[in-house]
Amino acid sequence: MPILLDTNVYLFAMKSDEGARFFERQYLPLTFRSYLSSVVVEELYAGALDPGAIRLVERYVGALERAGRIVTPTFDDWKEAGKLVARITRREPGRKPKIQQMLNDILLVFSSRRIGADLLTFNKDDFELIRRYRPFSLKVLKV
Repeated sequence: MPILLDTNVYLFAMKSDEGARFFERQYLPLTFRSYLSSVVVEELYAGALDPGAIRLVERYVGALERAGRIVTPTFDDWKEAGKLVARITRREPGRKPKIQQMLNDILLVFSSRRIGADLLTFNKDDFELIRRYRPFSLKVLKV
């Protein structure tokens, strides 16, 4: 089964030697199953504030880009994401500010569903909230 990694998995790998070792041990062997969301690419570049961080992002992104393993939300993904934001907001109005901030996570979910991938993340709460409304294959990671 393909895998799609949430931004926080890449960030964990980039922030420390421990994270880099964890990433290399867990995910480099799975490269042939890995896909990268363009949503994650945007988030990674937005957070790359110095030349070293930019080089790391380009290393992670470049390998999957060269392999043709980039997944981009379609028009239908965007449309369904908007509908899902509205649905959750109607049912759980107290979560409105949080749900609107989760649009990228929702787009990641729709992309993972479209390619039949397991979505891997450290972010249990947000993705389990989304999964209550739209089933998808979620693997919550622990260090």
